[in-house]
Amino acid sequence: MDLFKAPLYSQLIVALLSCFFLIKRKSPFLKLLTLFLVVTFFVELTGAYLSKIRQPNFWVYHFYNAFEYIAIFFLYENLLKEKKYLKISYGLLFLLILLWVLTFFYKSYTHYTIIIGSFNTGVLVFLYLRELLLSNEIINYKELLPFWVSVGFLVFHLPAIPFFSFWSYMKNKDLFPILYSLIVLMNVIISFGLLWSNRKVEY
Repeated sequence: MDLFKAPLYSQLIVALLSCFFLIKRKSPFLKLLTLFLVVTFFVELTGAYLSKIRQPNFWVYHFYNAFEYIAIFFLYENLLKEKKYLKISYGLLFLLILLWVLTFFYKSYTHYTIIIGSFNTGVLVFLYLRELLLSNEIINYKELLPFWVSVGFLVFHLPAIPFFSFWSYMKNKDLFPILYSLIVLMNVIISFGLLWSNRKVEY
């Protein structure tokens, strides 16, 4: 399989799995996750097609960036019981949206948006894992879909921070296969979580 196409195929599989399980259990977490995964697949499909016909795809991914990080925020806002710690995430999200708007005028700000978005994702995941660790649910953590989704997000978003932090030095390097591999690994982990998680658990 072409490594360039592997992320797209993995995204298709995880989106289809999510849609399948959504039919069986319509939890709020799974509904938003399914929307996120389906939109991500179609964005990747559109981006790949535009790249193939040598057309610019910057704006497709630019609008997706805003959707991605806002969707992830709401995934965890609905999941977290202790809202007081979300103030940090609110601040990061505000900064992200501000930079996202500025990117309309300065495209070079794009990687800063990704850095802040990935950092905010890390904050949200750690808040969730902290809450999980202090709850009785930790006993059955392997059966919790949000746990596997969180692990998948960490696998991609934490390495994305240094990757895009040194974007000016790395954009001309042949390092994108690493990024593609992380996307595939993230989708594999989320797919495993969808298959493994306890269907009786409500999120």
